[in-house]
Amino acid sequence: MDKPLIGILMATYNGEKFIKEQIESILDQTYKNWKLIIHDDGSTDSTVDMIKEYAKKHLYRIIFIDDGIKCGGAKENFAHLMQIAKDKFNFDYIMFSDQDDVWLPNKIEITLNKMLNVEHEVGKDKPILIHTDLKVVDEHLNVIAESFWKYQKINPRDNTLNRLLCQNVVTGCTVLINKPALDITLPIPDGAILHDWWIALVVATFGEIFYIPRATILYRQHLSNETGAKNWNFISIIKKIFKKKEIEEIKKNYLATIEQAKSFLKKYNNNLFSYHKEMLNAYIELPKFNSLTKLYYIQRYGFYKSGKLRNLGWIIFQALKFFK
Repeated sequence: MDKPLIGILMATYNGEKFIKEQIESILDQTYKNWKLIIHDDGSTDSTVDMIKEYAKKHLYRIIFIDDGIKCGGAKENFAHLMQIAKDKFNFDYIMFSDQDDVWLPNKIEITLNKMLNVEHEVGKDKPILIHTDLKVVDEHLNVIAESFWKYQKINPRDNTLNRLLCQNVVTGCTVLINKPALDITLPIPDGAILHDWWIALVVATFGEIFYIPRATILYRQHLSNETGAKNWNFISIIKKIFKKKEIEEIKKNYLATIEQAKSFLKKYNNNLFSYHKEMLNAYIELPKFNSLTKLYYIQRYGFYKSGKLRNLGWIIFQALKFFK
């Protein structure tokens, strides 16, 4: 029996400082039946030259999509890669790679084995997403935290639609999805916040999400990170409550989740159960309600985030009408 072919999608932009280390960590994987598909978003440094060098050296394993298209951001770049993977390749499964992390040697093997076991139990026709924990490291790979989930006070069990509307608990660079998951998530609309968040919302609704409580990646934190790890504690919550700039940023991020919910409802309206439609409409309308009505719908549908401190801040902001 042939081993499943994994398509690894890497979105790059000005990643010359770390990209070689990341590609080498993929080449060193214990599982070997994969292809790395890379698309660059208009880098102005030597990133593209580095990619071309690797693609030339590993002709059938590393493929550079040199189409000249500038996507304009990580979400758009990954969405472009996902569409290419669907239209031009016949991958059994899809993984996602940032340009600046380091994969532990058995990352693919561990995640794929979980996927195969899950598919054996629930069937291959169901959209499935597998994700793992991460080890947080600094620019030089010194360990900051052994568990990204513990560091950010994230509970991977918060992976149902009502919880994911408020907060994403799935980190894209750890994700493995099957073909049904790829097909149903595309195309990713402009209203999506991040590609991994969108995929998580879709699979939570129409398939199943599973997690592995084990770090499979060194998640590098540095000044150029588009997203990253933040240590949540009581002091950080208090600062956000009393700083106008922090309040505005939280409000902006919250309203982005409303727009994402609108996009989700619009795209999948005909395929949703009535309960999901009611939930989505309630979340979309939250900013229009008074404080008591907001709290009622938050409790009714379970619109909560991971961790007591996050939820404390979430309830305070809703009750004080910061999101009105």
